[in-house]
Amino acid sequence: MQTRNLLLSLALLFSVAAIAQNEDPKNPNWKKYHTTADAYALLTGWSTTYPDLTNLYTIGHTLKGTPLMVLEITNKKTGSPDNKPAYYYDGNIHAGELTGAEVSLHFAWHILTQYDKDPRIKKLVDTRTLYVRPKFNPDGADIALTTVNHLRSTPRPYDEDMDGLLDEDPGNDLNKDNVIADMRIKNPTGRWKISEEDSRLMVRRGEGDATGNFYDVLEEGTDDDNDGLFNEDGIGGIDMNRNFPRNWGLESEQKGAGPYPLSEPETRHTIEFINAHKNITGIFHGHTSGGILFRLPSTTSWDNFNMEDQRLIMELSGKYEKTTGQKAIPSYSNPRLHRHGTLISWGYWDFGVVGFVPEFWGGFEADTDKDGRVSDVERLKWNDEKLGGKGFKNWQAYNHPQLGAVEIGGWDTKFTRQNPPVEMLQKEIEKYVPWMIWLAELSPRVVIRESNISVIEKGKVVKVSLVIENEGYLPTNITTRALEMEIAKPVRAMVEAKDAELVSGKPRTDVGHLDGSRESEGITKRTIEYVFKITGKTPMATVTIQSEKGGTTRKEISLK
Repeated sequence: MQTRNLLLSLALLFSVAAIAQNEDPKNPNWKKYHTTADAYALLTGWSTTYPDLTNLYTIGHTLKGTPLMVLEITNKKTGSPDNKPAYYYDGNIHAGELTGAEVSLHFAWHILTQYDKDPRIKKLVDTRTLYVRPKFNPDGADIALTTVNHLRSTPRPYDEDMDGLLDEDPGNDLNKDNVIADMRIKNPTGRWKISEEDSRLMVRRGEGDATGNFYDVLEEGTDDDNDGLFNEDGIGGIDMNRNFPRNWGLESEQKGAGPYPLSEPETRHTIEFINAHKNITGIFHGHTSGGILFRLPSTTSWDNFNMEDQRLIMELSGKYEKTTGQKAIPSYSNPRLHRHGTLISWGYWDFGVVGFVPEFWGGFEADTDKDGRVSDVERLKWNDEKLGGKGFKNWQAYNHPQLGAVEIGGWDTKFTRQNPPVEMLQKEIEKYVPWMIWLAELSPRVVIRESNISVIEKGKVVKVSLVIENEGYLPTNITTRALEMEIAKPVRAMVEAKDAELVSGKPRTDVGHLDGSRESEGITKRTIEYVFKITGKTPMATVTIQSEKGGTTRKEISLK
């Protein structure tokens, strides 16, 4: 099935490559946002340029038929990708969070181009497998990138306002400046007024404010369905990171959850892919914005996690804080208003691994008065000085077909608040590479450390002793949750004999789990012994050590 999917995907990729902008796969342009065609052209270029290190395939298709592409990175000469510990990276599940795709693309490029230059990366690629999926939501991402529309979901039509109509009232670029900004409308009872510090800014009306002009502020657009509301039902509406099965909630509990868990092909194929790749040891789920890391818990209380896993989550999050200078905070913070149906929640509770949601782009680096917060005035100053004013649309009078005299203006939020301006993109996406590498390096890795043969009866009976070791950092079960729910298979030793008969020891032995170097007093090694009776001229034993998360290793042993 995977071979067939690979062929179908390549056919589609070659068709989209014709409309993609040509880029050198060894030197891409990191000062632009890549469309799906551009991104897939890069993936194709990397798979062609680095055939010994990559596989490119689809894990499914969107409703529109766009392939969901994954680039698999590992040194094929050092073993099968499925037989190595792996890490899963994705981005751009939310359509407008375009930086997520760029982080994943840049990470893949960095790994491939540095393989022959950086011994650390060479060791990583020789011993681990990386699954990189830049465009989780390719159709939605292209709408967000190539049109004026603000979009979080896929373009599947969805009734967001429950009026029986689908996508009937999106935002509108009324003044044709290629941005859907805001409208301010004079209203004596309005909740907004013009700031005294900068006339471009709107501030909340204070208690007791009775003199001056007051305004309503709405997103730029018209009331397309004449229901008295503006832009309440735009393109799509399903929030795919609320569509996963763990703690999924109905629409009344979680806006955008979809009709049922995994209703979307993008989410369904994600779970199918991860579940089919038991070697995955963690999930990197790239979003924007905020310049923070969302860690577990995500959909349920921290008290529901055992203490050992709490310590692990905090340790991995702490490393993020040190490498990026950004804070890590829990995704779950309110028992009444928490999220439902997130990927990292499913990853922990049902797959037994720790996942993270980095929210790229902290936005305006403009705290000029060093008071610990960035005010709107400081944001405007940053925009004027760093962007030449292009991030904010000055207010312009407009004769609205329904509201009459209004003014249109405000932030181009898509490339100021939600994503960095293109000239700041490269610096932003580079800062996450060290932590992304470190996450994959932590995995368990099971090896046969020693093998000894002793003669019991010369030419007739021999004993083989093997020392199995987890040389990785994490235990082979990854989390205590995986043990508690019995979803972590034990390390197994299997032996086959040629011209010999196994007379002591089992053909298949469950070794249990092995701690990694993280546990200073843990059990990282076990010894297995076999006794063989020689029955032929070239007696051999083949021992296979298998660990879902720690990889598979084999050793052939001559019994002479």
